Amino acid sequence: MITRITRAAVSVLLMLVALNLNLSADSSMFISDTRCESKVNPLGVDRTEPRFSWKLSDSFDTPGQCQSSYHIIISSSRKALDKNKGDMWDSGIVKSSQSMLVRYKGRPLVSSHEYWWKVQSFDKDGNPTDWSEPSRFVMGLLSQYDWKGSWIDCTEGDPSVNIWYRKSFSIKKKRVAHAIIHVASIGYHELYVNGVKADNRVLAPAQSRLDKRVLYVTYDIASLLHKGNNTIAVWTGPGWARYEYYFLSVHPALKVQCEIAYNNKKTFSIVSDSTWKCRLSNSGNTGSGGFGNNNGGEWIDATSAVPDWNKPDFDDSSWNGAGVTDYPVYLSAQDVEPTAIIDTLPVQSVTKASDNSYLVDFGRNFTGMIKVRMPSSMAGDTVTLKISNRPGVIMDFNQLSRYYCSGVEGEEFFNRFNFSAGRYLTIEGLRDKPSADDIMAYPIGTDLEQEGFFECSDSLYNWIYDTDLWTFRNCTTEGYTSDCPHRERLGYGEVAFACEWGIALPNYNMGAMLRKLVRDWADVQEATGWIHHTAPQVNLHYGGPLWSSAGMNIAWEYYVNYGDKAILELIYPTVRRWLAFLRRNVSDGLLKPYFSGGRFLGDWAGPGPRKEFGDSPEAKFFNNCVYVYNLKTAIKMAEVLGEQQDMHAYSQRLDALVSNINREYLDVSRHQYLSGNQVQTAFPLWTGIVPDEHVELIMEHFGKDISELHPYLDMGSSGLPILMKFLTEKTNRFDEAVATALDSVEEPSYGYFQKRGETTWPEYWNVDVPSRIHTCYTGISSWFIKRVGGISPDETEPGYAKILIKPSFLSNLEYAKTTVATQYGPVRSEWKREPEGIDLKIVIPVNTNAVVSLPSGEQAVSSGPHSFFIKDL
Repeated sequence: MITRITRAAVSVLLMLVALNLNLSADSSMFISDTRCESKVNPLGVDRTEPRFSWKLSDSFDTPGQCQSSYHIIISSSRKALDKNKGDMWDSGIVKSSQSMLVRYKGRPLVSSHEYWWKVQSFDKDGNPTDWSEPSRFVMGLLSQYDWKGSWIDCTEGDPSVNIWYRKSFSIKKKRVAHAIIHVASIGYHELYVNGVKADNRVLAPAQSRLDKRVLYVTYDIASLLHKGNNTIAVWTGPGWARYEYYFLSVHPALKVQCEIAYNNKKTFSIVSDSTWKCRLSNSGNTGSGGFGNNNGGEWIDATSAVPDWNKPDFDDSSWNGAGVTDYPVYLSAQDVEPTAIIDTLPVQSVTKASDNSYLVDFGRNFTGMIKVRMPSSMAGDTVTLKISNRPGVIMDFNQLSRYYCSGVEGEEFFNRFNFSAGRYLTIEGLRDKPSADDIMAYPIGTDLEQEGFFECSDSLYNWIYDTDLWTFRNCTTEGYTSDCPHRERLGYGEVAFACEWGIALPNYNMGAMLRKLVRDWADVQEATGWIHHTAPQVNLHYGGPLWSSAGMNIAWEYYVNYGDKAILELIYPTVRRWLAFLRRNVSDGLLKPYFSGGRFLGDWAGPGPRKEFGDSPEAKFFNNCVYVYNLKTAIKMAEVLGEQQDMHAYSQRLDALVSNINREYLDVSRHQYLSGNQVQTAFPLWTGIVPDEHVELIMEHFGKDISELHPYLDMGSSGLPILMKFLTEKTNRFDEAVATALDSVEEPSYGYFQKRGETTWPEYWNVDVPSRIHTCYTGISSWFIKRVGGISPDETEPGYAKILIKPSFLSNLEYAKTTVATQYGPVRSEWKREPEGIDLKIVIPVNTNAVVSLPSGEQAVSSGPHSFFIKDL
């Protein structure tokens, strides 16, 4: 029983960044983390009206502190900015609390040009902050017509091998003021300037639907150029372009445009055309593998290496001229973060096998690249590398690489245009046992910035949370989230939805990636309105309506978390066509299978394993609930966008559909839908299908199921986001039951995965399966953040302008610390069990408000850091 609640302001929390404040500022508020289109100093912005965001903090945690106005200056040079000359845009003082996604309203921006900006904010009393530190953004190519060059390829080459391209040119001045290059490739590329790799990204560009849209990468290469002869060189690999199974009429090609400006403002361009030279590099590095369960590896012939091929003094007279070709694809800037090396894993052990091979254990599953240093005594020998993601198996999914040794001191195998996924490396062909220091694993992933965190007193919960995030990172390598990184590498919709909602949004800065991901789903819609089950790859893979509606579901979650209406404008035409497709497949008032078997799936890979194929009553019920969910989401989108006619039409369809679902599937005598498992019960409760008079009895049925009949999380890959959203957003009645389920170490449970020694989630609950790095069960971390920490956005004021905080003080925990990433800054909820009650501390960003719900039912409104003590809980 709660007998007393006291509330007091937290003592002043001095922030380190405040030490750098200019003491002449009138306000204790200060600006940090300025961003353009969600990124810091981005290269290649292809919006004509980019948006600008900044975060605000207060040195003294002034109660009710907020922004009353802002002033943005954007200049065509750093020099002009330093003089406060906004020659591109000077907003003047704008009375507004908006500090994120402020749209540019200045003079027209020019392709390939760089611009500088800063912002000043005014606090609640009208006092100004210091100006922010200068920030920069570089434009991409704003129109398809701005591309001056051609697509080029190596016409005599095999489209499955790697190709080198070069272009030499002369610079007359000692220094250049500005040099921006845009590189589009169908397949992967690495850019070199005068022999130096342009940046540290790998597997560029990010993945897209290659027969429809190709992404280009923008690089700043001014520091790599010098007076005299210079060379731009590009090493290309076919990557996904070799998969005709996913992309029709595509083969590797390259398109380049470089804009160089001298200090006297004279400019010249270098573009891809027939004057470029090309050479097949397959003798030095060749990708292997096909598609499906065979992504292969890389075969490197060190004896065929060509030193200095990418430097100016290299003789390329024997190289072929590049062929000029054409591809009817749309070119878009890659605004998502690059794929990069995100960690290093040293060797845990090296063991010799009876066949003289060596088994290397890296200690945990990972997706990435491997380095193996070769002894100089092995000239002419072949070393084979095989990767497995499970113990006792030498190789999974044909993950095989070969290295032909040259005997040069210090030579090493290192991936370039392919990667592997697993924990165990088997090395064959070495004459002696390798040193652990000569082997290293480099996990790769989309280079996301983590800003959210969770920690509690239960070590198992901490392990589940950390493993959930690690599995996500290992399946998010090229600007999208896949099912698994070693076998299919496909962006299945149900796991993308679960990951982006349950893991990505609370924990990472996801603005750029989710905008790209939503566009991917729009790109895989067919003329009929049907949307493929994977994106950005297309094919008739297994899936169903929840898979196909991932784009609209992710777009809505993005809007709720970021308040960016533009994402709804992007996806809404796709939503309209999708709902029209579903309506055409309604019969007798219910959605019917429009594909059979595996292409109208319900819940998938539940305990057992439970697989609901398209011709089953379970799949039909599940997919009619998806239809309800889609209609309700579309109605909310239409309201935001002012589409009143659509709101009315979708509402009428929704009412009829709900009535027909209850007529067909609700067993009023047993208070359940179909068999009444957790997903079948949670889905209608969460979407509001259940008639009012049956809600309480069906809630009781759910409680009995999760507490007594099936005391575990009874869900598969598509049931997971449904069950988790019900448990985190609709009700808090079952927190203790969920905690009990998570404490279990018996199948099916996450604790069972730990007991079996898994380091990433496997594809099925029973563990004994080939795929042990899989997103089937990702998203459970949402429960720790939204229920234990209790932090959620409010749909009525999207973007975390209003924050909902309602922690669950679980009886088995002594403390919990939760941080959620928002565009305003981090939101923190920390509670600790004391002898007389619970000590709860809340920290929210400047410019936001929070509604804190306490166990007594009381709600407290907070506009800054606060402490609450809840006695005798």
